[in-house]
Amino acid sequence: MAETNDILEVAKMTISASIKCNTVRGFIGWHSCDNICMDMHDVLDMCEDAFKRERYQESLEADTYVLVSGVKLASCADSSSGMLTDVIMRAFELIDLSTQTIAKLDAAMRKHALSLIIKEAKKKAFDGWDSWRYELLEKAVCLCDEKLAAKLEKLLDIFLEDIENDYMPEYKRQEDTILRYKLHRHLKGTDAVKDELYANLYIREMRIIAVKDATDARNYNEAEKLCLEQIKKEDGRFYRNTPEDWNNILFDVYVQSGITDKQIEQAKKILFLGNEGFWDVLKRLYQSQGIWESQKPILLKELKQCKYSVCYRSVLVEENEKKLLLEAVTANPYNLFYYAQFLVMDYPNEIYELCANYIREQCAQATDRRLYKKVCKDLLQLIKWKGNATAKLLVDEFKATYPRRSALLDELQKVEKKL
Repeated sequence: MAETNDILEVAKMTISASIKCNTVRGFIGWHSCDNICMDMHDVLDMCEDAFKRERYQESLEADTYVLVSGVKLASCADSSSGMLTDVIMRAFELIDLSTQTIAKLDAAMRKHALSLIIKEAKKKAFDGWDSWRYELLEKAVCLCDEKLAAKLEKLLDIFLEDIENDYMPEYKRQEDTILRYKLHRHLKGTDAVKDELYANLYIREMRIIAVKDATDARNYNEAEKLCLEQIKKEDGRFYRNTPEDWNNILFDVYVQSGITDKQIEQAKKILFLGNEGFWDVLKRLYQSQGIWESQKPILLKELKQCKYSVCYRSVLVEENEKKLLLEAVTANPYNLFYYAQFLVMDYPNEIYELCANYIREQCAQATDRRLYKKVCKDLLQLIKWKGNATAKLLVDEFKATYPRRSALLDELQKVEKKL
């Protein structure tokens, strides 16, 4: 391993050599990009080691070099594997670790670190990648006193000068507003900049900050109000698997408040919006009150009426409610073979009949060998479920009904060998 005072030079040589080696006819494909990313991770390992040796400035310099190199790579390489994003996120984590530590040290080190970040943020590599540019600058907020803050805001003013010609001016303006607020908050404290925060609640991140401030202050009514306002504004939009959906944030507020009734009410709402993960949440809440067994059938009935049938079926699978699942699948054979695997042992005849009807429909609609193979794949699955008699009946039926479909007959011969 290189000495820590040489780490930046090692980073430059390693990444430069890796890019050169993995560039083929001027192009960096996804596999080559992954190779470069692995080398970048090795460099970040050295940065982390340098940090542990208390060589904070050297670590920060190399971290930012890796970050800028990664941003450049994002503009010219196939990074679809996601590995480059991992590198960039790790670089940000290490930059944050360094700046948070340097912020506790002497003024000269803080000034040097801020100057470095400002220099890197100005680079053209970040043009078109504003979120990464502002995220880098955010890591410098902790370094600032009043004098250094003025230097940072001057840079922000420069970035805004030509904003109307920007591809997404409103997005850039919001990033600027968020960063300035965090800077002012760092300098003056939470209470002193509350008006600034509330003047910009239309920005998602600012409203999230306001909710967190309210819950931290145990002002749960205010946190609830902030969430409900945004839920109403979004008029029913719900991103069920996103932790930062406002319905999920509101549920977390109720958890922190300790009000069980509101937790139950909100958990039911989210469940009925299609997030099956909240079934277990409701179960725990009802069990804590000793009323789960009486509430379970009521909850299942209500869930059945909601428009998210997949959520209902997922819950039935989890609860081993096979009779209700069979009813649901019979009424609508959507994704039949997936749900049939949970039912075929207990309801073989019913499942065989459902599968037979489904396979008949698919065969009638099939027009080429690829679709015939799909039909025969379902027949083979039926045989695995010991539905040989039904499968044979279907094979004979298809041979008689479609005698001129030679490709289908070829595929059916493969099924017959398994009977």
